[in-house]
Amino acid sequence: MNNPSSEPAQGLPTYLVLDVSKSMKPHEALLNRTLEDIVNTLYSSPRISEFVHLSILTFSTRPHVVLAMTEIARLTGLPTVECRGSTYFGPLFEALRDRIELDLPRLTAQGVRPLRPVVFLLTDGAPADDPQERWTEPFEALTDVTWRPHPHVITYGFGDAVEAVLKRMATVAAYIADPCAGTDTEAITAALHNMLNSLVATATAHALQIPERVSGYRTLPLEHVEF
Repeated sequence: MNNPSSEPAQGLPTYLVLDVSKSMKPHEALLNRTLEDIVNTLYSSPRISEFVHLSILTFSTRPHVVLAMTEIARLTGLPTVECRGSTYFGPLFEALRDRIELDLPRLTAQGVRPLRPVVFLLTDGAPADDPQERWTEPFEALTDVTWRPHPHVITYGFGDAVEAVLKRMATVAAYIADPCAGTDTEAITAALHNMLNSLVATATAHALQIPERVSGYRTLPLEHVEF
């Protein structure tokens, strides 16, 4: 609710984006269980649940909004995700930009002062876009610095994920699972728990907090332009 006597409360628009292509089918139950754990943890802390405004998107052949952006404290249930199709990134990035353009004005109308959105993206595959370069144009539109609400993007990859693609899609940090450090199941669990820990730390600091290291993952160096 709006309070004319005080400054609007800050809020973090958060997009949790999960690859649910058919290669993720063996991990479907784990994804649903871990998502529920994340939401329950956020819900249990009013300070965090009032700060984090969460949307969950899945993507394979097409993107799907599993959970439209909501204040965690108002969440009454969480739909389950199903794994099928191939890994197409272009439609996902288009959908993310559309959602941000819808969500931020709604948050403002609710009396929330949105911080820059953050996207946590987990994938186990290479782009199926044909040709593969086609995803870059919608990604550049999403992260264009001249577009005021352009989000921070953090990527996590395992399985057949491509290191160069993870780096290209990240604006803040990119991680790739070390196959010698554990199974794909352990990689999924570690990535999702790291996302949760980042949200908890960010809510405490009211500024984006991303760890330098993730258990079972290698941190990929991002390219920087020096002037």
